[in-house]
Amino acid sequence: MRIIIAEDELVERKAMRKFIEETFVDMEVVGEAMNGRKAVELAEQLEPDIMFMDIRMPGVNGLEAIEQISVKHKRIKFILVSAYDSFEYAKEAMRFGIKDYILKPGRRQEIVKTLLRVSKEIHQEQQSDLQSQVLRKEQLLDRLMHQSDSRGIKELKGQLFPDMETACFFVIKATGDHNLEDYEYQLKTVLSSKACIFKSIPSEQVIVGCIFSVNKLIKSDLLVLARKVHLELGEASYIGIGNPTANMDQLAHSYQNAYRACIDLFADRNRNYGFYQGKIKDKQTDEKINTICILVEQGKQEEVIVFFKNHESELTGMDKEELYIQLIQLFARHGVEKPKTLVTSLQSSQDWYSYLHLCCMQMRDYFASKRSIHLAKTFMNEHFHENLTLEQVAAEVNLSPNYFSNLFRAGVGSTFIDYLTQIRLQKAKELIETNNYSLKEISFMIGYKDPNYFSRVFKKHVNQSPKQYQQAILRK
Repeated sequence: MRIIIAEDELVERKAMRKFIEETFVDMEVVGEAMNGRKAVELAEQLEPDIMFMDIRMPGVNGLEAIEQISVKHKRIKFILVSAYDSFEYAKEAMRFGIKDYILKPGRRQEIVKTLLRVSKEIHQEQQSDLQSQVLRKEQLLDRLMHQSDSRGIKELKGQLFPDMETACFFVIKATGDHNLEDYEYQLKTVLSSKACIFKSIPSEQVIVGCIFSVNKLIKSDLLVLARKVHLELGEASYIGIGNPTANMDQLAHSYQNAYRACIDLFADRNRNYGFYQGKIKDKQTDEKINTICILVEQGKQEEVIVFFKNHESELTGMDKEELYIQLIQLFARHGVEKPKTLVTSLQSSQDWYSYLHLCCMQMRDYFASKRSIHLAKTFMNEHFHENLTLEQVAAEVNLSPNYFSNLFRAGVGSTFIDYLTQIRLQKAKELIETNNYSLKEISFMIGYKDPNYFSRVFKKHVNQSPKQYQQAILRK
């Protein structure tokens, strides 16, 4: 932990520094300030984790210094130090979220307890930040792979890789006795100096990754890097590389080409890494693949299998791999979990019939679920003022309550009760804004028979009571 001591009395500063450095092996006093102005300067230069701040200092006082520092450095923790036990100081400090307050002369035990408490809080925040960053990286990778939510991609990229100039995908297939955990561990070693996100897809025995660079990525450099990765992972690895690009909207194509390259390399077994070589475009073949994808999307399993049988002899091995990739992309576009079938397991005609049958079933189930959720939401929006129950709405869409509950949460992103509450509170706001009804009347109109319960629910979700919300509207 990096600490700055802001204290106008030299003896107090030196004593505090000596005590901290002798007591804590993981804490370092990186700076001392004799006034608030100097404290602001040091905070900017040294970016400490913790600042001891004397309240009464010449010129800029401690609270004024905290206010200035907090504008740019919200993560710094402040421990106030004062010779005065003043409630007004403590109350003012609460504006900045400061809870730690030591009276001079500070007792050693009190200082130790305070530092340990603040240190623990910092460690918890750092751990939370780390977990949040891992989650954001996973979200960015998924969105880049499937080019979904452009605004979300830009926001995440700005947070995680603000200086990125170019990026590209790679896909690694694990074969033989190697497992993905071994590969992941080795990848972290080889790519430790690179800005990189990767994740495992166990169902396909592949690792998908994306490299970000502040400089322009050149294909020859990527081949050198792929060779280095291959040497580390061993002969049983196949590494497909996507084209580097500075356009975020093109990264999905980089992923697709990396995936295609990986499949081709694994099928040919002539090389272990490289870019997608492509194939001569055949318009008729593309139309056949497109027709199969459309029939799968529509869930027409009998028609798609008949169509596939009629044209299977016209499809090469690479054509079938292209079909497999496009079906995966189809599932990704709809956010549907794809069948856990590997392309390498599709060897016979019967394998493909079974796979296409499974694809159609999952697509049909997805659209049936989507229609059920749409009907349920429509019914809830029309009957929210009634005493609605989950069982009643489930019966309306011909589903069991338990299945409907799980389906609704997965499809809407909230529980049945939470969604119903959102509808009711939105209607309550609209009625309050018209100023034509009493709050008691509004409570009954939106489905709450107890006005006190309505008030509690409203305040929990809006952070204001209905009365406060109404008064705020009237003041405008």
